[in-house]
Amino acid sequence: MSRGFPNDFIEEVKRQNNIVTTLSKYLKLDKKGKNYWACCPFHNEKTPSFAINELEGYYHCFGCGVTGDVIRFIENYEGVSFYEAVRMLADSAGLVMPTNYNEEKELEALRQKERVLRALNYAKEYYAHNLKLDNGFAREFVRRREFSPEIVEYFAIGYSSDGFGLINYLKSKGVSQSIMQEAGLVKQNEKGTFYDAFYGRVTFPIFSPHGDTIGFTARSLEKDPKFAKYVNSTQTVVFDKSRTIYNIHTIKSLRHSSAGLSYIIICEGTIDVIAMFKSGFKNTVACMGTAITASHAKELKKYTDKVVLCLDGDGAGQKAMNRALDILNDEGLEVRVVVLPENLDPDEYLKKYGAESLKARVESSIDSVEYKILSFEKEYNLDDNYERNKFIQKSLEVLSSLGTNAEREIYLKLLSQKANISVDLLRRDLENKNVSASSKTDKVVVPQNSLETRLTGDTKAVRFVLASIIHKEEYSLPAFSKKLYFKNKLYQKLYDFALNAYKNHQNYTISTLFDYFDSENNDDIADIIGFNFDEIGDKKKEYFMECLNLLEKDSLRQEQSDLLEKFKNERDLDTRRQIASRLGEIAKEIKNGDK
Repeated sequence: MSRGFPNDFIEEVKRQNNIVTTLSKYLKLDKKGKNYWACCPFHNEKTPSFAINELEGYYHCFGCGVTGDVIRFIENYEGVSFYEAVRMLADSAGLVMPTNYNEEKELEALRQKERVLRALNYAKEYYAHNLKLDNGFAREFVRRREFSPEIVEYFAIGYSSDGFGLINYLKSKGVSQSIMQEAGLVKQNEKGTFYDAFYGRVTFPIFSPHGDTIGFTARSLEKDPKFAKYVNSTQTVVFDKSRTIYNIHTIKSLRHSSAGLSYIIICEGTIDVIAMFKSGFKNTVACMGTAITASHAKELKKYTDKVVLCLDGDGAGQKAMNRALDILNDEGLEVRVVVLPENLDPDEYLKKYGAESLKARVESSIDSVEYKILSFEKEYNLDDNYERNKFIQKSLEVLSSLGTNAEREIYLKLLSQKANISVDLLRRDLENKNVSASSKTDKVVVPQNSLETRLTGDTKAVRFVLASIIHKEEYSLPAFSKKLYFKNKLYQKLYDFALNAYKNHQNYTISTLFDYFDSENNDDIADIIGFNFDEIGDKKKEYFMECLNLLEKDSLRQEQSDLLEKFKNERDLDTRRQIASRLGEIAKEIKNGDK
C-alpha cells in the first residue's frame, strides 16, 4: 500500500498522467538533452533550474532542492492533500478511485477541511450581501475609504450587521454549529449563547493562493476603546496567522500573468493593501499584522527574490521594519525599504501625496544595510562623542556580517559621511572587529585531501555512491556484489531497496521511490534523488570505485565492531566460534584492502 492506496493503482495513476504532459499544463517546458527544463514554480528564478526526467517520472529543482513525482507536484502546486492530488489525477485519466482506500482518518480530515471551507465561503457571501443592503455605518466606512464597487467586489468586502444573522443563514445551508466553531465564525458568551464572531464589523475575507476563503480580518465600526479595532480569525484547520499572507491570491495570478512579477510590496494592514491596490500597486501584501515570520518569508520566496517593505512611519512600524529585515534576509530575499515621512501609513500617504509620489519613493527605496545605518543615526545624538561611538560600533556590526569587502567598502563611505570619521580608520576598526570575532570562534579544520576523510558521515562522496546505485548507473553494478553499511538509516533503506530490486530482477523508476520514501520532509532523500552528477566530472567510474572501496572498508569495520560487542555478551560456544571465524575473515578482508 502507498499511503493507503494499492501500489498498483498509484503506479497506474502515474502511467496515465505522464509527468511531462501534466506539468506542461502549468509550466513552459524546454527540452535540453534527456531532460525537460522550466523555471521552478516553487521559488522565483529567471534561469530555469527545474529539471523533469520523463523516463524516470520525477522532477528536481537544482535551485531550491524540491523533488517529486507527478502526484507530489499536484499536491504542492495546487495546495491539496495527497488524497486530493490522486483523485484529481485519477479523474483526469478516467480512472475509478479504489473502494478499499483505507486511510479513513485522512479522509475524515479532508472532509472536515472541505466542510470548514464551505462554511467560510458561505460566510463571505453572506457578509458581502449584508454590505449591499446596509445604509448606515458600514456603507459610510466604504465611502470614506473611497472603495469603488469594483474594489468592494474584488476583495469581497462585507459587513456583519447583527449577532445571529450569520448563524441562521449557515443553518439554512446545512452547516452545523460545530463546523461554525471549527471555522472560527462563532463565539460563545457567558450564558452559553453562540453569536457571530465578527458582529458589528466590516469584514475582509482572507484568501489562500488558490482563492479559497480561509478566514477573515474584521474592522470595528465602534469608536469605543473597549473594542479592538481589528480582529482576525482564530487558528483553524485552514487558517494559520503565522504563515498566512493577505492578497497572496493576487500575487499568484500576477506571477503567472504575461506581465510577470518583479517584486512584492509588504505593508502592515488590510486597508493599506487595498489602498495600494486601487492606486495601481497590485503586488502588495500584508502579513496579518506587523510580525513577519520565517514562514511568511518562505511563502514570499516562492513568488519573488525581491521585496519592498513599506510599513508605517511611526515608531511601531519602524521597529517592525528592523525585525522583518533580518527574517527576510535570512531567507535569501533582496530587501529594500520605503521610508514614509510624518508617521504616515501607506493609505494616509496616498491620500496626501498621491500614487505618483509613492511610486517615486518605491523606485528610490534603499537597501536594508543603508536603512539600518540611517535608523541608527536617528537613534543616537551624533554631536555627543559617546553616542557617536555607539552609532559607529552598531553600524560596524552590521557591516561585519556582509559577505564581501566590496560591499563593506560601499557602506563604509556612507558611515564615514554620517560619523565624520575617515574611511581608513573605520576600515581598520572593521578589520579588527572581524579578527576579534574570528579568534573567539572555535574552528575544527577538516583535511580535504583524503577521500576517506570525506567519507566520514553523510558527505558528498557517500551520496555520490548511493545516487549512482539508485539511478542505476552502469558503473555502479559492483556495489551489488557487496553488502554495504551506511551510518544514515535512510541511506541504508535506499541501498537495501535497490539491492533487493537487483537481486529479484525487478525494474523500477525513480518515481517509485516517492511511494516508499518521504522526500518532501527529508533533505537526505531529496539530495540523493536530485544528485548533480555533473559536479563529479568525467571520471565518474574511477571515482565511484574509489568511494566504493573505502565505503566497503568502513562497512567491514562497523561489522567488526558490532560482532566484537556481540562476542563479549555471547555465552553459547558454537555461536562464539562462528563469530570468531567471521571476525578473522573481516580482518583479512580489511588487510587485503589496505594493500
